[in-house]
Amino acid sequence: MASILNSSEADAGAKGFAQTVNAYCLMRVLAMTDGNGARLNYDGDINVPVSSKADVLAEIESLLNDGQEHLDEATEEEGDVFSFTLSSGFSGFDSPSTFKHFNRGLMARVSVLQDKWTQAQTALTSVDAWMNGGDHDAGVYHVFSSAANDADNQMFEDPNAATLKLMVHPSFLTDADPGDLRVSSNVVERAETVTYDGLTTNLAPTLYNSIYDPVPMMRAVELQLLQAEVHVGNGDFASAEAILNSLRTSAGVTAYSGTDVSNAVDRVLHEKR
Repeated sequence: MASILNSSEADAGAKGFAQTVNAYCLMRVLAMTDGNGARLNYDGDINVPVSSKADVLAEIESLLNDGQEHLDEATEEEGDVFSFTLSSGFSGFDSPSTFKHFNRGLMARVSVLQDKWTQAQTALTSVDAWMNGGDHDAGVYHVFSSAANDADNQMFEDPNAATLKLMVHPSFLTDADPGDLRVSSNVVERAETVTYDGLTTNLAPTLYNSIYDPVPMMRAVELQLLQAEVHVGNGDFASAEAILNSLRTSAGVTAYSGTDVSNAVDRVLHEKR
């Protein structure tokens, strides 16, 4: 991405795409390192000091805002088309104007991480049609294939195989509401119990059904949960509860009542899980 941004031949659409994906990658790094921060140099020099979490978050925001400006420029001046082809994982988000929705969704995500409720709401309002379009799975995906230079989804494996590299913590099942379809569609109870590093479980993930199943980068349902979190941050517990209950109804579990300051955060976290 740095090579694109530093290229004199890169057009506005390429720059907007690169800045947005760069911000996404930094978010993924920060999701692992959290308070340890990350390096913000892009030249591979491992001797450069690690930047603080606050500085990384600021860099993410800057990249997203600069990316938005370049995507707007590409929409207006370059005919709202990219000069390159995106994978099928970007279907519906494959022009500068529609890819900007992914950019703003990421802005909502990073804003919520910092309790910047007004900034998050502005971003969410701009992607309302995506967020509330009726398809929870609508979004941007990382896709896999058998084509040259591509790879397969290494997170897929037969959940009933004798040896597995991925298991599910037993609390995922015990903490879930009875009958929650989000559990039964993503977890299988194995006949065999295994122990890894002192953890014993008979649960295996079934989130992916083949080595070519895509992995979501952002889905509409995440935006809805971010919106619920913004409502909680603003003290609007009734609106947050309405969103959570809509998701719970789809999952086949009973609705919440009495959402307030004492339980709202835990309820949002439960639905995110």
